[in-house]
Amino acid sequence: MAFNILGRAFRDVWQELWTILIVQLLFLLGQLLIILGPPVTVALFYYGNRIAHAELATERDFLRAIRQYWKPAWRWGGLNLLVIGVLAGDYFLTGRWSANPELASFLQGLYAILLTFWLVLQMFALPFLFEQEQPSVLQALRNATIFIRRNFIFVSLLSLLLVISLAVGMLAFMLTFVFGAALIAFAGNHAVLESLESP
Repeated sequence: MAFNILGRAFRDVWQELWTILIVQLLFLLGQLLIILGPPVTVALFYYGNRIAHAELATERDFLRAIRQYWKPAWRWGGLNLLVIGVLAGDYFLTGRWSANPELASFLQGLYAILLTFWLVLQMFALPFLFEQEQPSVLQALRNATIFIRRNFIFVSLLSLLLVISLAVGMLAFMLTFVFGAALIAFAGNHAVLESLESP
């Protein structure tokens, strides 16, 4: 199933190639401006959600989603900044201040695992945000956690395949820079839709 989902995500990237170039450029510009980072990320996943539902989507839908999901995007972004900041800060501070090297290594490994889980969780939390009646960030995170727990092997394999694809894309003329975020958004949306549609 993970290969199937990744195949669909690649197919979507290919079919929406020119629109994705515009959307990805707007996404990268929003990330550089920092204040637009969370809204453009949520808008990219919204765009991916429309494509996963086989609906017509353009860059106008992406821009409309920035305005429409501004508040939930910042709730999501603020929570991410907090969690990632705490985990990354603990990782680095533990390595510098711990008197026991073995304990420091164990704690750093724990923080790295928790950070990895948190980042993978985001790939599914945002698609769940659009499948809910009300865009609740906490409910989307809860649904994504349940999804990962029930489909752990699938999620692990899909994440590994995405990491390999993005690494190859970086080596192949920086394709990951141009299409990487859209590929992640499409894969996350397809995975969530597949789980919601299956009995």
